[in-house]
Amino acid sequence: MTQESTLNEVLRRGSLRIPIEYLGAPDTGAPPEMYLDPETNEPAGVAPRIAAMIAEDLGVDLEIVEMPWPDQIPALLAREVDLLPKHTAFPARALNQEFTLGRLMQIRLTCQVPADEAHGGLASFQREGLRIGVWHGSSNRDVAERIFPGAEIVDASDPTELLLNDKVDTIVGDAITSRYLELNPQLALLREPDGKLVILSKEYNKVSIRPGDPKFLNWLNTWYDYRAGQGDIEKLCETWWESFMGDRE
Repeated sequence: MTQESTLNEVLRRGSLRIPIEYLGAPDTGAPPEMYLDPETNEPAGVAPRIAAMIAEDLGVDLEIVEMPWPDQIPALLAREVDLLPKHTAFPARALNQEFTLGRLMQIRLTCQVPADEAHGGLASFQREGLRIGVWHGSSNRDVAERIFPGAEIVDASDPTELLLNDKVDTIVGDAITSRYLELNPQLALLREPDGKLVILSKEYNKVSIRPGDPKFLNWLNTWYDYRAGQGDIEKLCETWWESFMGDRE
């Protein structure tokens, strides 16, 4: 039996369900992805805003389901939520998700290291016994395993704490804000001896859904083209997002 399109389910239900793991507000050093506005206590950040625009254009309410990041793809596949508003698109992940053609913000993966090791270059971390922290459930693990074969990879909800307490040697992470670097002066982004920032990978976030739903995917691609034409995607995912970032080359 052919599964009904999620688009039909959303319209009939009158709500769009998305998963969110709230991070800190940008003034805490967290990226402006998904947080509660300190003044209004309302959802804010790229993920809630993208989802709100989709819900608005569908004429339905936005329903946020709080859950840890590692649980979000399983929840999508189990039909507990309707879409993921921003996940990094890469080939392995596309085996069980379908992504919109249009992209959101660029994600740059860097190495966070102790400040006194910041100019050793990538070669200085190609060593035996390397311990790497990554944010739990993120695709950063895949990049870390590719760039640093044989390293011990540690998933954590707060990899910064691991690095500050010498439990890992580096963090392979993305979306590093200027505020984060200000709050953690003992840490820095890894650079080559000539000062060039080490970028391990450049990727893009996209909206994604369960595979095999061409009706919903076609609508989302149309939605993206419309919002991009209005300038909403650039304003939110390029201008606003980049204004926080400290990992620009």
